Order: sequence, then structure tokens, then C-alpha cells
Amino acid sequence: MNRTPHNTTRYAAVDISKDKLDVCDDHGSLTVANSAEGIARLLERLAGPGGRPLVVFEATGGYERLLIATLRKKKTPLVMVNPARVRAFANSEGVKAKTDPIDARMILKFARSKALRPLRLPSPTVLRLAALLDRRAHLVEELSREKNRLQNSDPLIHRSIKRMIRIMEKEVAAIEAAIEKTIDSKPQLRSAADIIQSIKGVGRVTAWHVLAYLDEIGQLNRNRLVALAGVAPFNRDSGKSKRRRSIQGGRAKLRKTLYMAAHTAARSNPVIKPYVRKLRERGKPYKCAIVAAMRKLLIHIQSLLKKSELFPC
Repeated sequence: MNRTPHNTTRYAAVDISKDKLDVCDDHGSLTVANSAEGIARLLERLAGPGGRPLVVFEATGGYERLLIATLRKKKTPLVMVNPARVRAFANSEGVKAKTDPIDARMILKFARSKALRPLRLPSPTVLRLAALLDRRAHLVEELSREKNRLQNSDPLIHRSIKRMIRIMEKEVAAIEAAIEKTIDSKPQLRSAADIIQSIKGVGRVTAWHVLAYLDEIGQLNRNRLVALAGVAPFNRDSGKSKRRRSIQGGRAKLRKTLYMAAHTAARSNPVIKPYVRKLRERGKPYKCAIVAAMRKLLIHIQSLLKKSELFPC
């Protein structure tokens, strides 16, 4: 009988909050501040004759940035996991209580159970591009709110709203210029962006999002690619019940821009337009046809980049 090789990887689990880091590893528990000094203490603890363990932590929406930057600088292996997966694992283990030390222990147990492997981190250029795109999204969202307010507010405050719109439009333009400058700083990124935009219906914003949020595009097969982007339909069958398949998970920021690109391509792209039309003629709802077009666009983007041997760097 074949046996699964024993996982010999050493792990250190970190539960991250705004002010502190709760650590759990083979040596027990430790709490340090979520600061440069606290992380330095953490690294001292992790140092040992066998090399530093794999540091495992949950995505927190931003509080993990300092830890990631420091671990990366010190060449310490790390992996970031989805909090929902860890919570589901804790429930399967019958653990209902939730405190920071308990969370750290559950992250450690989860890492050992799933035999997690180090995360391949994007390059600093790609991380900068993602940060700029995040900021652009904040500004565009707020700009949209201000424009809506202008349409249904008292004329008394229109002057103030218009002033804010001008300020935010100027800031969006500055962020977009910084995005282009970042892409231009790497010839490989510039070439990749140009190739993506050569597809009819795909604009620069979609190209930016592919480069920033899907830098693994050159290393994945098609099935994993569409699943990672969140455009893979998952079965929901049970017994004789055959429920409608649906997409879920994936990278929402990328999926939103692909959705808009597919809308445009469905009207103008010589391949996507007849593809969507045929799906509609077969009775597929419009949104289902657009999701299928999103998958086709994404696979085509990957194909062009592979053919040119250009991947985000």
C-alpha cells in the first residue's frame, strides 16, 4: 500500500490584528506588537539551527502588510490563507470558541493538516501596481458617489460637490499616470500590457488588472486559471438533483474588469461577438453568455502571453 510521505515542514502560525501578533509554533505561544520591533522579536524566536519555519497567517485586509514586507526582506518563507477556510476547519474540529490565541493554534493545526507550502509572492513592481489600482478603485467609487449626489441634492451644495469632483478627477489622473509609469519601468510588463490591449474589446484598465492581480497567469493550466479568476462554473448536484452551476470565489477585482471587457467584446470582438450570439440562440441567459465570454477572453490573454513568452514580473 502506498503511503503519503510524512510532512516534515515546520510551521509558525500568526494570528494578526491591528495592534498585535499572536504566534503559535513548536515552542508554544508568544504575543508581540504588530510593529517593526514586535516583528523583529518574532524573527528572533523563529531563528534556529534548522532554519526558519514556514510562517502561516490569514489575510486581514491590510494589517498583514508590514509582516509580509519584513518576512520577504528577510527571505523567510510564508503563506497567507483564506480566513473562511481556517474557520471552516475549526468548525470541523468542533472548536466554536474564537480568541486570538485559539485562532493562532487553529491556523497551526490547519497548516499541518493541509501540508501548506510557501507562497510565491509577486515582485515589488507588481505589488506597487496592485496598491495603485486599489487606490484608483477607492477614488473612482467615491467619485461616482459625488456625481450621484450632484443629481439629487440641494443646489446650495452643488458648488462644494463640483469642487470635490474636480479634485478627485485630478487625483485619479495622477494615479493612472503612476500606474503607466510603473508598467513602463519594466519592458516585460509594458510588452505584456500592449499584447493584452491588442485584443479588441480589452482596454488598458483590464490589462492593468490582469498584470496586478493575476501574475501567475503564465504558470497555471486553463482550469486553474479560470478558477483563480473566479469565472469557473462549479457543479451543485446531489443525487438526482441537478442544480444550476454558478461561479464563486476567485479574485473579485479582476473579475469585475473582465466582466466589463466581455460586455464590450460581445459588441465588437470578431470572435467573442458570434460566440455570445450562439450561446444566446441556444437559450443561455445573457449573463451566462457573458461569463463564458470572460473565460474565453482570459484563456486567449494567457495564450497570447505564453506565445510571446511574456508574463507579469
